[in-house]
Amino acid sequence: MVANANIPNHTAFHPNPTRASARCKVFAESFCGLVRWHAVGSLDARRWTPFAAALLPLVIYVWTAAGHGYWLDSAEFTAAAVELDIPHPPGHPLFGLWSQPFCWLPLGPLPFRVAVGQAVAAAIALGFVCRALLHEGAYLALAASWLLAGCYGFWFQAVRAEVYALEAMLVCIAFERVAAWAHERTNTRALYGACFALGLGLANHHFIAVLAMPVLAWPAYDAFRQHGWRALALCTALGASGLVTYAYLPLRALAEPPMDLGDPRTWQDFWWVISAQVYARKIGGGALQPLGERFADLAVILYEQLGLLVLASLLGGYVLLRQRRSWPLAYLWWTAALISLCGRAWLNEVRANPDVLGYMIPGFVALVALAARGVAVFGRARWTAVLPVLALATFWLHRDASLHAFAATDAFDELRRRRLPAASVLILTTPETVFRHWEGEAVEQLRADVTMLPLPFLGYGGSDRVWLRRDPSLRAVVEAYARTGALAPDALRALARERPVFVELDSSTTLSLYPHVSPAGLLYRVDGRHPALATVDARDAESAKQLLWAHYVRTLFFAARGDRARALDAAQHGLGYAPRARELRALTEALSRGAPLDLRSFLVGQK
Repeated sequence: MVANANIPNHTAFHPNPTRASARCKVFAESFCGLVRWHAVGSLDARRWTPFAAALLPLVIYVWTAAGHGYWLDSAEFTAAAVELDIPHPPGHPLFGLWSQPFCWLPLGPLPFRVAVGQAVAAAIALGFVCRALLHEGAYLALAASWLLAGCYGFWFQAVRAEVYALEAMLVCIAFERVAAWAHERTNTRALYGACFALGLGLANHHFIAVLAMPVLAWPAYDAFRQHGWRALALCTALGASGLVTYAYLPLRALAEPPMDLGDPRTWQDFWWVISAQVYARKIGGGALQPLGERFADLAVILYEQLGLLVLASLLGGYVLLRQRRSWPLAYLWWTAALISLCGRAWLNEVRANPDVLGYMIPGFVALVALAARGVAVFGRARWTAVLPVLALATFWLHRDASLHAFAATDAFDELRRRRLPAASVLILTTPETVFRHWEGEAVEQLRADVTMLPLPFLGYGGSDRVWLRRDPSLRAVVEAYARTGALAPDALRALARERPVFVELDSSTTLSLYPHVSPAGLLYRVDGRHPALATVDARDAESAKQLLWAHYVRTLFFAARGDRARALDAAQHGLGYAPRARELRALTEALSRGAPLDLRSFLVGQK
């Protein structure tokens, strides 16, 4: 034994072949097992479902996005994206910063590129909705996401330049983070992410973000119990960090951008812009439409958007409330649904306004989430795999949300901007027409010689200073309008002796100009000629509204001049676009009677 102790153990340095092959076999099996685990994990439905939830709608949204600037506020936001301008209060600084990079993409006309930016934001929102619902099952989460994606109220925001798709992305990120907290009450980091997302939401559309903030109350209380005031301070700091984006507004105002609503250079004008106090009128109980009618309209909207799934959402909400462990989820979805939907109905009218649906997107998300839980009550059997396919049918049902073939605004732009004589002064009275001019100049930059005076935005913060700095010849017109709230015919005639002056008439503000102007296409020229109202193809509802209003004003114009024949002819053309237009039908009947006509009962104020 002693002699053998001095013999070196060569096997320690040269392992025998049998042991080496055994180790290689173990290593090979381990490696193959790792590869198998990764392959199976990569095919796990919980991993690919959020990407599928976002990718397919993104393809549809890009395909159906508007190639031309749409009506409403879309033209304004296109200009804000292209030129980094300052749109109407509260300034929406995050929208311009998000959309500007998409303008660099070689993907077609600039309005389309801005719409693509909103399509991307909407798709990201759907991915986070799917993540928030994965606990209900992968296929059910995918079906719920695609069902939301195909709703008119969601789809329509994703195919045009607007702030609602971007706001939906931020709110859905916050909801997903709160849902993560609801499943793991100690997950304070999820709360921090939600606070940061809604802080950014305040820099895009602060009213929607404020309506979504109550979902943070319970998670914040839990964080306070676990970590004390330090957690609440961090939540506040993360939320406030999103507000830093508003510093962009005064910095950009110093460069005098083409569209500068409010001119927020001074602290007073800056606060006027970001507080959006100009819109804090006739809301709540002071709104024109009774509160009961608004909530009845809300019920109609919910049925139009979600159909019988509203009943499934009530079932899902009941199921969540039955078990104590699901109360955090019940709090999230019930709070989001009730405050978002009822808050917008309380604010003002919700009827016949596509933008209202953008306000309600957080509520739609919450109802879809509750409906997913309601459907999950019936089990998670293999039949749930067919639900995503069925959900795709909503895209067909709401296909009128597509703006793929929309081009009506281009014909209006041709008449209202491109064909104007050189060095014209263009005085506009409706916000949408003003926005069309700003977008057209931002995209085409063809008519820098035309001076545009936007009457709806005179008195917006320091905006008056902007117009006078750019064209001092407008001083007499602007000062008279500031004193009386109406255009002064003498000031316009004096200006028309130097330059061609065109006015967009309305039925109230510009009534005093009727004797001093003549029709010129869709506009009216001071001391101009008398061409007929131009014909424009209007195949969509918003364009038909534009032409209906033009013919209504034209009818009033000829009626005020005593030319009943031309007034009736203009009225008949307007009824061709909207046969049931109540005001125009009443005006037509009054003209047909031949009795003396009091136009005061037919004056319709602008919104």
